[in-house]
Amino acid sequence: MYKGTNKTALASKKHIADAFLKLLHETPYSDISISAICKAAGVSRQTFYSIFESKENIILFELCFKNSFQPGAECKKPHLSLEDLSHEYTHYIIEKQEVLTLLVQNDIIYMMHKSLSETFFNCVCFQPNLPEEQRMYAAEFVACGLFGIAKVYITEGKKLSQDELYEIIHSLLGGTALG
Repeated sequence: MYKGTNKTALASKKHIADAFLKLLHETPYSDISISAICKAAGVSRQTFYSIFESKENIILFELCFKNSFQPGAECKKPHLSLEDLSHEYTHYIIEKQEVLTLLVQNDIIYMMHKSLSETFFNCVCFQPNLPEEQRMYAAEFVACGLFGIAKVYITEGKKLSQDELYEIIHSLLGGTALG
């Protein structure tokens, strides 16, 4: 996936991602072709492949950059507390319902796991006192749990209030809902 700073390439990246999301509203993921994305974005196939390489990379771009979850975005505290994480993720799910719903409807919500685990591992205030290997385990564990919560919330029709969703996230992450 293109990570440079060329303004033309960045503009094309945005056009491709926006076109893809628009198509995803109208067409199942499996039926969207690279040609259709290129046509909707007004770019060549060569441009598409030099920027994204695949449809999956567009999803990862959306989840990692445009629609990312950024725990402790400002990291003004030495570590990300359970309460802060629960509040931020609850807000994220509520705010990003439309994109998450598209991912669930197209059975590609699993891609959210990768973006979350990378996000946690790269967040300097997520478990900063753990050795790197243990941080990887912690990042994977929390990413799996939070991804699952988002999936169930969307799949079950978004029936919970923001406060109810927060309570579930907070109690599960804190281990109090387990016994």
